[in-house]
Amino acid sequence: MRKRRRILYFSIIAFLVTTENIGNIYSLMGGLEKTAELMGVSVQDERTRILILIVLDAIAAIGALLAIWAYRKSSRIRAGQIGVAITTNGLLAYGCYQFWAATYQLSFMPTMHKFIGLFYTALGIATWYVGSDLRERK
Repeated sequence: MRKRRRILYFSIIAFLVTTENIGNIYSLMGGLEKTAELMGVSVQDERTRILILIVLDAIAAIGALLAIWAYRKSSRIRAGQIGVAITTNGLLAYGCYQFWAATYQLSFMPTMHKFIGLFYTALGIATWYVGSDLRERK
């Protein structure tokens, strides 16, 4: 039962960051002029911000998939340990970057973006604890 809950947790993380990534890619493909104006940054700054978020989301998704693979295949413990570390660091980096951007870069809805940053940071910390059984195995 515990294993299924951990697979579910990492599946939710993978789904969350993948859907976030799809939204970011869609935004990147569209015209960024209106979004950049709304956020109070230049188009190039908004493009850079979105690209950074895409990379950080992809890192977290790959780590979550590695963790799921390890929970499903007991012989892949090392991949799971790496996956937990990658997911944790990806979520923490995403959260810190989002909080930083909201504080120093964005002028539109900075409080909401700060909350998103804190939420992702909390998910990163939770991921570290949820994956503790994989981290402690040899």
